[in-house]
Amino acid sequence: MTTPADPPPATSEPDKELQTVRRILGSEVGVLLGSIGLALLVGAILIAWAGQNPLEVYRIIVTESLFEATGWRDTLIQATPLGIIGIGLGYGFRAGVWNIGAEGQMIMGAVASIAIITYIGELPAGVVILAGILFGILGGAAWAAISAVLHVRFKVDAVIATLLMVFIAEPLLNYAVRQPLKDPATFLPQSRTVGNGELPLIPGTDVHIGVLFLFLLVPIAAWILSYSRFGYLIRAHGANRYAVYANESRPGRLPFILLVLGGALAGAAGYIQLAGVQMRVASGTAAGFGFTAIIVAILGRNNPIGVFVAAIGLSAMLVGAEAAQRALGLPVALTQSIQAIVVVFVVAAEAIEQRLKRREGERLAAAAELGVET
Repeated sequence: MTTPADPPPATSEPDKELQTVRRILGSEVGVLLGSIGLALLVGAILIAWAGQNPLEVYRIIVTESLFEATGWRDTLIQATPLGIIGIGLGYGFRAGVWNIGAEGQMIMGAVASIAIITYIGELPAGVVILAGILFGILGGAAWAAISAVLHVRFKVDAVIATLLMVFIAEPLLNYAVRQPLKDPATFLPQSRTVGNGELPLIPGTDVHIGVLFLFLLVPIAAWILSYSRFGYLIRAHGANRYAVYANESRPGRLPFILLVLGGALAGAAGYIQLAGVQMRVASGTAAGFGFTAIIVAILGRNNPIGVFVAAIGLSAMLVGAEAAQRALGLPVALTQSIQAIVVVFVVAAEAIEQRLKRREGERLAAAAELGVET
C-alpha cells in the first residue's frame, strides 16, 4: 500500500513577497527601470564632479519639462515626431529590419508636403492640410522604397541602403530651397510658408493638433503588433525569418513593407513638424529627429507604448536640460553626456538580458534532453 506524497511546504508571506520582487526585477520593465536608475546615478556623479547639486539639477529637469506650461508644451511638441518615427522604426527593428534612414525620409516628406502646398495653398485649410499630410506620407514612403528595392532586390544591407539615402536627401533639400521651392520674397534659402497648411492649435492649449496623430497612432500600432496577423509576422520574422519565408510570406516582402511603412511615418512626421512648428522648409529641416527616433525605438523596446513613453521621457530630458543650462549654467556637453549614458545603459541591459535568456533556454533544453536519456 502506497502512502500519499507529502504536500509541498506552504510558502510564507515574506517568501511570496521576495518572489514577487524578483519577478518584477527580472521583467523587461524592471530591467529597463533599473538601467535608467543606474544611468541617472552615474549622471549624478558627473554633475557633482562639475560642482553642481545633482538633486537640484534633476528637480529642474523634471519640473521645467513636465509641470510648467511652456515646458509641457515643448515636451509634447518634441515628442510627437520622435514617437511617430520611432513607432515605424520599432516595427522594423522588431522584425530585424534596420531602417537607419528616417532622417532622409522625414526630409523628403517635408519637401513633398511643401511642394504641394505651394501650388494649392489658396484652397481651404482643411483641403491643404489633408493634401500636406498625404504628400508627406507619400514622399517619405517613396524615398524609403528606393532603399527597400536596394535591400530586397539587390541584397544591399538595409543599414547601408537607408543610411546612405540620408546623404542624398540633404543635398536635394538644399537644392529645392534654392531653386524650385525658394520663396521669391527673400534671399534666404528657404521655401514659402505653409499658409493654409498650418496645423491649428488644440482648443485651450498652445499645442498643435499634430500631437493627436501620435495619440491615435500609439493604440492602433500596439493593437496591430499584438493581435493582427501582420503583427504576428513582424514578431515571427524577428525570431526566425526563414520560418516565415517557408510558411507565411515570400522572401523580401515583409522587409519591403516595413521599410516603406517606416518611411511613410517619417514623412508624416516631416509634415507635422513643418506645419506645426517650423512653418517653412529650410536647411536642417529634420533637425536630427530621424536619428534621435532610433534611440527612442530602442529605449521603447520596439513596442509602440514603450516608444511613446520613451519619446516623452527623452523629450522631457532635452527640454529640462535646456532649462538647467539656463538656470545653473550647466555645460551643454554634460547634459548630452547624461543622455548618452542613459542610452548606453539601457542598450547594455537589454543585451545582457537577452544573453541570460538565451543561456537559460540552452540550460533548460540540455536538462530536458538529459531527462529523456535517463
